[in-house]
Amino acid sequence: MMHSRAAIRLALASLMAGAWSCAETSAPLPPPEEVVVVLNTTAATLSLVPVAAPTQVSTIPLGASDVLPASVATRGATAVVPLRKGDALAVVDLRAGTLVNTIVLAPGSGVAGATLISDSIAYVSNANLNTVTRVDLITGDTASTIVGPTPQHLTFTRGRVLVMNSNLDAFGKPAGESSISVIDPARDPASARIGHIPLVGPGNARFSTVAGDGLVYVIQEGDPAVDEGRLSIVDPVDRRDLASFGGLGFGPGDLTADNGERLLISSRTEGLMEFDTADRTVIRGEGDGVLIPANTGVAVDSQGRIYALEAGCSGNGIVHVLRPDFTEIRSVPVGRCASQALLARVPAAGTETIDEPPM
Repeated sequence: MMHSRAAIRLALASLMAGAWSCAETSAPLPPPEEVVVVLNTTAATLSLVPVAAPTQVSTIPLGASDVLPASVATRGATAVVPLRKGDALAVVDLRAGTLVNTIVLAPGSGVAGATLISDSIAYVSNANLNTVTRVDLITGDTASTIVGPTPQHLTFTRGRVLVMNSNLDAFGKPAGESSISVIDPARDPASARIGHIPLVGPGNARFSTVAGDGLVYVIQEGDPAVDEGRLSIVDPVDRRDLASFGGLGFGPGDLTADNGERLLISSRTEGLMEFDTADRTVIRGEGDGVLIPANTGVAVDSQGRIYALEAGCSGNGIVHVLRPDFTEIRSVPVGRCASQALLARVPAAGTETIDEPPM
């Protein structure tokens, strides 16, 4: 009897082993496709430059030619573009390469910056109303939160939306120091503003990015007619302005961080500048930028290649593809008056992850 039971157990074990050996193993998910997204202001289009095939540029119209796009933000396969004319938000499917919706916002809002906290929820800054608006991209529902004066660029990090309040006067010049409003997206919009970070410097906080050290780096342009551009470093957890650096010349612009300790800063007058986040040193500053005429944007891919944007407002913009040592690989024409470049990681169809609520 014992012998029979042992035989039965051995037979069952053999069957299970056979079943496991025949079971199909799950193939690894394909990596997201890296695409450089370029906003062309005058052309009112997005240019998509695939990192794997940078000469195969595709173009997405954003509606009428005079919608005046202000900026672009991406998350996964979704992009949003605030449109100054008509005070609206364009919603774009990067995988399909199409404009899927245009959501109308409050009249006279002066939409400026945007950020996505999920595939379906965006925040838009309203420079004329001193508010930011939460936009449900599926239903079109909106709700606004009061922030500081002249909100512009938005950054989403550590579960919070950071709003760069430029604080400008009626002539577009600094009316005083800038600040950052901290928004908790999990709260009701009426009580979503949970913090305020004063920024020391010339004012006119225009651009921001999060680097590998988890800190937020903010460009304060100041008066664009005066040589007073500065880079501020902000701790988003302790909500403190940690340091500020000059030497960036007239009107420094949009910036991005690589996967290491390098921060790259665009400038119409200085070309492409560089800051070391570990040593907190300006490596290439005023008078020493990489020569990119009318440089209005910069992106970096996962291999460290740099995409520096030449505006080309008298014609087509040009993306200069550079090696990490700034030597040029190629140049790629895009749309007219190109004003912003960023790297999007577009998941393959069917590999999207479910968004989790902000922490």
